[in-house]
Amino acid sequence: MLHPPAPRERPTPPTLRRATADDLTAMATADGRGFGMHYTDTDIEDFRPLFDPDRFLLAQDPADGAKQDGPILGITGSFPFDVTLPGGTTLPAPGVTWVSVAVTHRRQGILRAMMEEQHRGFVADASAVSLLTASEGAIYGRFGYGIATVHRCVEISRRRAAFRPGAPDPGGVRQVDPHEARLLLPDIHRRWSALVPGALSRSETWWDNHMLDRESRRGGATALFYLVHDDGYASYRIERGDRTCQVAELVSVTEEAHAALWRVLLSLDLVETVARWSHPLDDPLQYLLADPRQVRTTRIRDGMWARILDVPAALSARRYAAELDVVLDVHDPFLELGGRFRLRGGPDGARCERLDAGGPSVAVDVTALGSLLFGGERAVTLARAGLLETDDPGALRRVDTAFLADRLPQHGTEF
Repeated sequence: MLHPPAPRERPTPPTLRRATADDLTAMATADGRGFGMHYTDTDIEDFRPLFDPDRFLLAQDPADGAKQDGPILGITGSFPFDVTLPGGTTLPAPGVTWVSVAVTHRRQGILRAMMEEQHRGFVADASAVSLLTASEGAIYGRFGYGIATVHRCVEISRRRAAFRPGAPDPGGVRQVDPHEARLLLPDIHRRWSALVPGALSRSETWWDNHMLDRESRRGGATALFYLVHDDGYASYRIERGDRTCQVAELVSVTEEAHAALWRVLLSLDLVETVARWSHPLDDPLQYLLADPRQVRTTRIRDGMWARILDVPAALSARRYAAELDVVLDVHDPFLELGGRFRLRGGPDGARCERLDAGGPSVAVDVTALGSLLFGGERAVTLARAGLLETDDPGALRRVDTAFLADRLPQHGTEF
């Protein structure tokens, strides 16, 4: 007679502790195992200037207590950023990073324990929103994160990408070496970030790391080349085997800089294809070309995810495309930070405050609110997915219109 298997014992909660400077090598080993990669000594030393141990949380087996030499079963950390909201206001925002759990200890509650401890800390620090980029799309919705930006990968046949007659040809682009690029790029990036919803700040330490361009990370392509305009820049590398120009980054503060940089990139000799891995959905390049089809989308995927931690602070900080007065009933099962909030706002500012009671409302999941915050998703689309509900079609239309931004969000910095 077969006997049913004995029920599994509920796993003992992990011991959580803050990292120390001495933990970095062991953390790199644990994280590498989780993601199927090996960090070299150079990788570790390159990362060390960005590593603030107090911002990293480690999970260990309770049997090991909090011993620093015990095996690391899980990691989560964060970087400090400022993020731009529609209207130009910025908010401090922790960027969650290095999230991993040992392959031998999956589905034992370690990730949830770490995320809850980490995000309670964000709330205690008065953070209004937290951010992350996800290795897998099914993980972070349960923690209240919604997709805020997207990556659109494009390829352009250089020989067929003729500019239409009358398209702007402003010039003003020059090529610079990495040393001069390091001096010029940060200021241009700061000006760009002030204009673009979702854009992340970069510290000087971050820029130093960003410019390292180690050969091991080039995928067999050349070192980066840099093009600079007074109001923009582009970095790219050449894959000589298939004659492809891979655009690593293109930042333009003005439309003149945008057109000028693309004219240079699409005139490179000995190049058949120009590819960009994160091309904005609303980028006007295709309308500069005689044949718009030459900007071929090869993939669209999620970019940055956002999690609202303080509804009044986050919604009061941004500007809205139209006047709005609505009660939002926010559902937040993970941190239980939801409730009813009255949002009154418009192009000149906004005020959001908690309500104990109120009239008709728009019910919204906190994940959907993260997608709406930067203007990258339509409220009507989220409503069709059941993430936003109301009995008042007029209220839905007003929310949909008000949350739109002048341009689609881009985060611009991978973390």
